[in-house]
Amino acid sequence: MKKILIACRGYYPHIAGGGEISTKKLAEELSSLGYDVHVLAVDCKDKDDLIENVKVSRVKFKNIYWSMGKEKHNPLAKLIWHIIDSNNIFFESKLTELLERIKPDVLITSTIEDVSSIIWRVAYDRRIRTLHILRSYSLLCKNANMYKEDNCISQCASCRTLTLMKKTNSQYVNDVVGISKYVLEKHIENGYFRNAKAHVIYNMCIDEIVEKRKLNGFQLPPIKLGYLGRIHKTKGIELIITAVSKLKKEQKDKIIICIAGTGEPGYINELNMLSVNFGLNIKFYGNVKPTLFLDDMDMLIVPSKWNEPFGRVIVESLGRGVPVAGKKVGGIPELLNDNKDFLFDIAEELTEIINLYLIGNIEFNFQLEKFETKNILEIWGQVLDKD
Repeated sequence: MKKILIACRGYYPHIAGGGEISTKKLAEELSSLGYDVHVLAVDCKDKDDLIENVKVSRVKFKNIYWSMGKEKHNPLAKLIWHIIDSNNIFFESKLTELLERIKPDVLITSTIEDVSSIIWRVAYDRRIRTLHILRSYSLLCKNANMYKEDNCISQCASCRTLTLMKKTNSQYVNDVVGISKYVLEKHIENGYFRNAKAHVIYNMCIDEIVEKRKLNGFQLPPIKLGYLGRIHKTKGIELIITAVSKLKKEQKDKIIICIAGTGEPGYINELNMLSVNFGLNIKFYGNVKPTLFLDDMDMLIVPSKWNEPFGRVIVESLGRGVPVAGKKVGGIPELLNDNKDFLFDIAEELTEIINLYLIGNIEFNFQLEKFETKNILEIWGQVLDKD
């Protein structure tokens, strides 16, 4: 079997978000298929590990700081970090040394921050096939989200300048994988990866599938409408509150809005006050185990304002047999393609979804085949085994 090297900005137990979770899952699942999997992870010091049969080479960062560190940095430091990271010549010799020592058949860059796009040229010079996974907008935007008060229609001047070398180096990539069609097309339409074969492969998010739920839909009060994730204004959580407030009194009196996750205290207070003003029931759970939270919900709502590249929580929810209503942004509509009646733009549309589901006029279609790990791995195998 082929030797696979997965490069990333950090590896377990360092987890900043879904990218790190997905990277670990990919490494372990490919290893279980028989691939010889190695991981190159940026860290605060050099160290070799063996985690779940995956060899991990941790390499000390070669920038003014490591982006997964806990320290806060001022705007000037962040600007310098971005300039260096775009084509980190200070990291080139170390990356060269590792690639020549490990000698992978395929290099997968799972998260490119801290690793730097220079690794694509280094691999190209050594005739190593390179595949990049698009998990965010970090190649397009210095904030990795293409959001500033609202979704950015195109790159701003500063982001175009700071990401120019990333775009240039993307010509050395052989295959590019988007975790959604949306995030893939966003990069291609901006001129990235012009020599690469393009693929869409979803994240592996489901460990087990719950075939039958104890409660089916909104039959027994209280009705629990859940939100699970980071509590931040870009997540649009206030839209849930507004939508519920527009229901008939006898309906909204049966509903508890359940918010799980942590975030900005000021925003949490705003959400709480808004609920009080509308006379609604709301409960904040803080950090929770996702499966336990989802198993207690009647519906999950994903009201994001920004163009989410994927929407891991949607797939996790489907795996637990919980219906999802999602906003028509980013990669969310793809994940709910079999349930277009559960997509919304504005609060009034979400109100109607809740109402129709409440009275049984719409049903949720749990089509999970495309999200099952075995099927996603089959696609990965087809891509990796091509010469």
